[in-house]
Amino acid sequence: MHTIEQLATFISVYEKGSYSAAAAALGKSRTTVREHVMAYEDTLGYSLFEIEGKKAVPTDKANQLYFHAKVVEKQSRELFDYSQALFDSDIHTLNIVHDVIVPIQVIAAVQRDVLAQYPHLTLNWLHRTRQQALAMLKSGEADIALMPNRGQLFPETEIDFRGVGSLKIKIYASKHSALSQKTHVTMKELQSETQYLTENFAAMDVSFAKVSPKIRIVSNTDLLCELLKQEGWTALPALSMASPCSAEFVELRVEEMGEYKAVGLNLFYRHGKDKSAMFSDMMRVISRTCQNALAF
Repeated sequence: MHTIEQLATFISVYEKGSYSAAAAALGKSRTTVREHVMAYEDTLGYSLFEIEGKKAVPTDKANQLYFHAKVVEKQSRELFDYSQALFDSDIHTLNIVHDVIVPIQVIAAVQRDVLAQYPHLTLNWLHRTRQQALAMLKSGEADIALMPNRGQLFPETEIDFRGVGSLKIKIYASKHSALSQKTHVTMKELQSETQYLTENFAAMDVSFAKVSPKIRIVSNTDLLCELLKQEGWTALPALSMASPCSAEFVELRVEEMGEYKAVGLNLFYRHGKDKSAMFSDMMRVISRTCQNALAF
């Protein structure tokens, strides 16, 4: 009978293409990885890989086995996450990681509504990149992540998610910019000016994320707005600009765009966490609050 560790090792070697790369990904020695594969091969009665130089080339049987092994290994991890969620059923602290593109109005509204329901709960808000956020969810350091949708059906890692509304992204420039003096601007004109991008937005594969060859990436939205007063333009949620500082900026009407571009906002969480009645209710409150706030 195979073990889950043998399945995970087989999957890693299959995906990485070598024992060394799989060892690095799994945090194990190459010898240990090879031993797990050999033990699995002994159980099966046939070879899974042929070694060609430094590469581990899957056999035909390995190609047929991979998908089924992936499903079983995934279900095993989901079962473990579910069991941990049952163990952690009493929630006293909620760590929420978020992208800088999430408007502060949304964050404030979520805290207000969650604490109205659970006044003794401690809410911590942590700004992280998408990769950091998903890693923290998997490790249990974070409970929820609010991140923009990259336009894919599945996240990069085995994390559950649900949509909680859409960010209305519009184009802005300083009121002193030459761009703001125009009734409409073209993409060609935007390409000739400096474009400011938040860190995660720069990594998103959307048509309007990267327009200008002169891009400057800024992690902090407040700093981005301060730099925007000097030059260039940016794409930000309309809700983020609905504040006193918005008087410093002008919304640009771009000929090739509609009124705005919509980017979905997702709520990410670990497998099984929603099996806790309290956590499930908090996610319901957060989802409803985000949807109401983003209706702006």
